[in-house]
Amino acid sequence: MITAAHSPAWFREALAIADDLRDTLGVLLVANLKGRTTPIDDYETDSIATEFLSDKELDDFIQGFERAGIYCEVVVDEGGFVKWLNEGHFQFGRPRPIIYNVTQNGTGPARFSLVPGLCRLHRLPLVDSDAYTAALGQHKYHFISLLEHFGLPVARSWWFTRHGWWPARPPTGLRVIAKPTLDSASVGIHGDSVSFVDAGLETRLTSLAKSFRQAITVQEFIPGFEVEVPVLEAQEPRACMAVGIQLEGRRNLGDSFLVYDDVFADGYEFYDFSEENGEGASRIMAIARQAHVGLGFTGPSRIDFRVSATGDIRIMEVTCKPHLTAHTSFAYSLASMGHPYPDLLKFLVGSAAQRLGIRSK
Repeated sequence: MITAAHSPAWFREALAIADDLRDTLGVLLVANLKGRTTPIDDYETDSIATEFLSDKELDDFIQGFERAGIYCEVVVDEGGFVKWLNEGHFQFGRPRPIIYNVTQNGTGPARFSLVPGLCRLHRLPLVDSDAYTAALGQHKYHFISLLEHFGLPVARSWWFTRHGWWPARPPTGLRVIAKPTLDSASVGIHGDSVSFVDAGLETRLTSLAKSFRQAITVQEFIPGFEVEVPVLEAQEPRACMAVGIQLEGRRNLGDSFLVYDDVFADGYEFYDFSEENGEGASRIMAIARQAHVGLGFTGPSRIDFRVSATGDIRIMEVTCKPHLTAHTSFAYSLASMGHPYPDLLKFLVGSAAQRLGIRSK
């Protein structure tokens, strides 16, 4: 774990690069906003707007970049980005823009890939992962299958599709959690998402698949701790800390888990998981780095785990498009290094420039 005693050289180097490029490089923040963006496609129950930025979160980004000394312009939604490409590209306030797409509109596969794909077409640099890895990181069953193939400890998983089970039905009597395959921010996850494999499972999953218009990923449920590992990358990926999720003062969540309402309201807190299990925290961080490398992620990513009371570690989720607002495991881990939130945003710019070979003129 990175401690507050001193910042590591790789972190300081990225901050220095961002400082050196402040007159050359600026951020174009592409964001969907609560109350301002109309979902182009949505669900009747759990709105995808839970992933959109609130006014406060947008202000945190703008003020954070300003305090970091990084020039920033905001474009609202993907349509606004297309308009910017057609009309505003040559009027940007710095010689070189770097694109940071923080939230996405719509439903269905590859929706995280639209802005990265357009950036590839227009040869614009990205803060984070490309179109391919953005699509891969959205698909729960595909990324968990790859990680299992790589030999990493994952929750046993199955896919319930319109053609039936793939590759087979989970064992009868197993306790499982059902999730829409293509959504994040706990969309589609509620208190009844955990159940046993019984005669009624297919009926429940068929209803869920109809509501969210997609196949359902079913994973073995692991009672115990929920842990996130934020990964930052400059020249190479670094797992910052094993960050535990705390609900209503409880660290060992037992049978509890984050549901849609918790995520929508930011109804959870963070803690240093090494306080509960130092050896386990170190192992989790090593596994997170392996997952980041194996899936080809670039820039920031987050790897999510469940850890049983006996120390059994299982990867449950990954994302290469993590929210980096002030209430995240990223900001928490940076605070533990002794760095304020703006330094996280400055690191994103400096590390991306380092990775992409962008230099000041």
